[in-house]
Amino acid sequence: MKRCDVIWGKSTMKGKGLLLAGLAFLIIGLVGLVGLALFSSGIAPPVATGSTPAARGAWIFRTGADPDGQPILSSGGMMMSASCAGCHGVGGRGLRTPMFVSPNITYRNLTDPEGMLEPDGTRGPTYTADQIRRAVTQGIDAEGQSLAWPMPRWQLTDDEWNDLLAYLKTLP
Repeated sequence: MKRCDVIWGKSTMKGKGLLLAGLAFLIIGLVGLVGLALFSSGIAPPVATGSTPAARGAWIFRTGADPDGQPILSSGGMMMSASCAGCHGVGGRGLRTPMFVSPNITYRNLTDPEGMLEPDGTRGPTYTADQIRRAVTQGIDAEGQSLAWPMPRWQLTDDEWNDLLAYLKTLP
């Protein structure tokens, strides 16, 4: 009986060790995959010399972080405002979720002389660059009305705003 206890104890310890090693490899692998995905998708931090405003703006749009990787603060809106892309899609064309429908925020759509095409197919207001900034930073649309509750108010510096606008202008 004593021999069984010793054998059982050793196999349990060995099993725990293998489990912990497996979990460690899994975590390392996931971290590596996320890092690889960020760098291979072209959204690595644009801190390299010669980075364009549109590249820095793409980083801000996709990550909600400044070009140095620091999160950009926001207020209001969803509890966990992560980035523009988190609600409007990577291409800025809007998303449908169980909680909300977000509009197409490409510069082309927002500044369309006929009015921006809303998710329901109707036409909304036409925005200027200054009105887009007001929508992003204050949550006020081109007609002076509050945007829907999910829209956070991003605390962008002038440089961050100019980079983000440069990126929005590149979206098809």
